[in-house]
Parts: sequence; C-alpha cells; structure tokens
Amino acid sequence: MTEVDRITNSDSMKLVRSDSLGNDYIGFNLNKEPFNNVKVRQAISYAIDTESIISGVYNNVGTLATSTMGPAIWGFNDKLKGYSYDLEKAKALMAEAGYKDGFKTTIWTNDNKARMDVAEVVQSQLKGLGIDLEIKVVEWGAYLEGTGKGEHDMFILGWSNMTGDADYNQYFLFHSAAHGNTGNRAFYSNPKVDDLINKGRQETDPEKRLAIYAEAQEIEMNDAPMIFFRNSEYISAIGKNVQGFWIHPSGVYMLDDVTVK
Repeated sequence: MTEVDRITNSDSMKLVRSDSLGNDYIGFNLNKEPFNNVKVRQAISYAIDTESIISGVYNNVGTLATSTMGPAIWGFNDKLKGYSYDLEKAKALMAEAGYKDGFKTTIWTNDNKARMDVAEVVQSQLKGLGIDLEIKVVEWGAYLEGTGKGEHDMFILGWSNMTGDADYNQYFLFHSAAHGNTGNRAFYSNPKVDDLINKGRQETDPEKRLAIYAEAQEIEMNDAPMIFFRNSEYISAIGKNVQGFWIHPSGVYMLDDVTVK
C-alpha cells in the first residue's frame, strides 16, 4: 500500500489534489539521426504507453498529457488528444521512415528515481519497435551541460511554468532562438511555430492569443519533438476536520479561507 492509499483510506485524513503548472516529457535531439525524421518521432510517440507510466511509476499522481502544456496553463488547447498507444501504427511509421528493423540509441536521465523508472519502462516498450535503448544516468550538472550542448540522443526532463501563461512554455521549449540551455534541448525548429510564438507575444486580444497558441500546439504535437506524457499534480494530506484548504497551481498553499471544525 502506498502513502496515497493510506491517506485515501484513512478515517482521520483526506487527500487534496491540484493541477500544477509543470509537466514531464521525453525529448529527442532533432540534430541527430534518426530523430531528424518526424515519422520516427511519431512512431516512438505511438509506441510508448504513457498511461502505464502514470499508473506504474507515479501511482496515478498526475494526469495524462494531451498537449505540449497542461490544463492549468492559460492557453492550453483542450481539443488535442495526444498520441494513443498503437504499436501497429508505430511499426508502420518506422517502416515508412526506413527503420523497420529498429536501431540502437541512448536515453539520458538524471538520478531522479521516477525518471530512471520511466527510462526503464521506455526501454522495455521500445523493444517492440526493435529499438535497442541504452539508459545513461547522468549527474545533474553534467546532464544540463550535455543536453545544452546537444550531446544526447533521447532524454527525460520536466518543465515548470513560472507564470501560468502559454508563452513561458512556448518560447523556452519550442522557439528556435531558445536552443540548448535556454530550454529547447530538443533543438526543435519550425519557422511557422516561431512566427506564432512571436505573434502570441505581441497580440493583446486574449481570444486571438488563444487561437495562436492552439495552432502552435497542434503543429508541435504533429512534429513530436517531445512526448509530453504527464501533467504534474500537487498532493497534500490534511485532517478531515480542515475545510477551505486548496493548493494554487503555482504550488502555494491557500490558507485564507481555512477553518478547523
């Protein structure tokens, strides 16, 4: 039984859950073959069962990601569905890309227990595509330096939005001016996406901004420079006699309306 289960089944405590501004993703280095091939990236996106990662690694803490940012962020496109698990479709895309027998590559992670577990799940699942995936656990400083320079193939990382606005995700993760340590460690470049991000920064009409970011997310999901698999979640245990407590998406405990009965 996990701690979450203990609290859920407790007579005296209850669990408070709240969407956060962060998410977790598996990225590709688009400057390296075969990840410069969009069909390879899409194939891997279909071959990874992200629901099993959330349940098996994170004990269902967090929600399934369907876009390149989570629902707590202003500008989230709720019309997107993400990549469903479909191994046959993944195999077909690999064959179209010229890699029907797979290939050998590496995935980087730092020594975070959950991320190392995710790497092992991905390693196992990608065997279905004939991909021989070596896991490299790298010290955090060396990890940031190496991925900033583009030394990696695949990698596992998270992103925490500091403003709650779409631009913080869009610019730093997807703009070609943000390659490397700025945030775009996938080295993704799409002139159309750059243009949309720039327009989103200049537009003052909220509805027009929403449309701009909706289009950008749709292009990004199709291009698949990263696999966003989990929207992170804050959880906290409180007494059942506590009322009015909630957690802001930024992680701040909201205590103004708390009462204890």
